[in-house]
Amino acid sequence: MDTVRASHAVWSRIVRVYFRSTVRGMANIPDRQCLIVAHHDGGVFPVNGVCFGVAWYDHFKFQRRLYVLTHDLIHTLFRPFTELLPRSGLVPADRQWMDRVVESGHDLLVFPGAARETFRTYWQREQIDLGGRTGFIKQAMKHNLPIVPVVSAGSHETLIVLRRGARLARWFRLRKIVRSADNLPLLLGLPWGLWILPILPQFPLPATVTTQVLEPIIVAGDPEDEVAVKAAFDQVLSAMQAGLAVLYAERRYPIVG
Repeated sequence: MDTVRASHAVWSRIVRVYFRSTVRGMANIPDRQCLIVAHHDGGVFPVNGVCFGVAWYDHFKFQRRLYVLTHDLIHTLFRPFTELLPRSGLVPADRQWMDRVVESGHDLLVFPGAARETFRTYWQREQIDLGGRTGFIKQAMKHNLPIVPVVSAGSHETLIVLRRGARLARWFRLRKIVRSADNLPLLLGLPWGLWILPILPQFPLPATVTTQVLEPIIVAGDPEDEVAVKAAFDQVLSAMQAGLAVLYAERRYPIVG
């Protein structure tokens, strides 16, 4: 937990001052182990996830650990960095790691939409796109975990996605190089101005980020029952979309909130 505490000390100042982060509804998180589901905003750096993570440790006073499933690409970088990730609560997004975390009794945060969602355009920022991926539903059913949806307004304004670039990605056959790389987006932001390589480090714009923790959803059923899985997925997606609509209805201006 020492690494998490050190990281929190830095990020808590950034999210409060730079992103003016507000996280509401932390009381909706159950007393028992749960699966947190959020939409993936803002390019390769999910600002909303960082804002929620800071609020999590503020709320639970470091007595309850949160793990985050992240793209396996960042776990293949230079060794000192990759060794630091698990100590910070970041683990590869695969079912084996998820099973290990669940069996250890800790909570999990997942971003099912991944690259498909994080590179939806600026004009689609009010729409949640989980890509029809139901793996998190099956895992919640398998482990009997309540799902807690979390939605944020403003985090997709920290990086302006002008075009998704799905055709370019298919043309370059990016999925043969990087798993789930089905976009080659045209981006606008800092520090590069206008660019198309999403793997380049970005400096997020100072958008106000408002986050709402929604009421938990119980997804009972057989994870092999595709009808039950699809119904549960639609229920979670519908709740998230409705929650996000409320946040954006409160929002007066882009960036400033």
